[in-house]
Amino acid sequence: MGKEEAIIIKKKHILNSLKILLEKYSYSYVSMQDVANEGGISKGGLRYYFPTKESLFLGLLEDFFQDIEDDHIRMISMQDGSGDKAVLSTLFNIESFVLNQKNIKIFINLILYGLENPKMMEPISSFFRKHLQMYKKLINQAKTDLPPIDKKEFDTDFLARITQIIFLSAGLLETIDPIGMDPAKLARYVLSLFSDDIVISA
Repeated sequence: MGKEEAIIIKKKHILNSLKILLEKYSYSYVSMQDVANEGGISKGGLRYYFPTKESLFLGLLEDFFQDIEDDHIRMISMQDGSGDKAVLSTLFNIESFVLNQKNIKIFINLILYGLENPKMMEPISSFFRKHLQMYKKLINQAKTDLPPIDKKEFDTDFLARITQIIFLSAGLLETIDPIGMDPAKLARYVLSLFSDDIVISA
């Protein structure tokens, strides 16, 4: 094993130790010593690879988001055709990684840390912009490949949860990666999803 490969493996071990801690605790309660203890290494050994807590979390950001992007690319490449099944399958598989309970705890911790640290927010914003562009491609594909949907199959609980998700997350996403979302336009669009008969005026 070469020196460079050994460093990569060691860093991955340290980052996995941090992930384990973030599955249980808030980022603000996790110290460098905690990570060293979890990884079975000395604090000095940890600082050799990650000198500060900020550099440690930046390393985790890069590693975590790269795992998500690799998973997205893998899932999209597995779709060898068009049509509604390909679009729906891609969407489902893309979010399966993030919606994993352990991953979402890490994800939230990283975002919360980023909201306090501008340097941390830069890679987070970049990730969300890439995520946005990917959805734009899927939406364009869905416009031609997806058949009409019977909205009666979605009950009120489902629609209420969708509304909740959209409105609760919109502000956060605009803070991380703003695109100039108009709240009134968002409200009109969300209501338009629920019935073909509803006409919302400006």
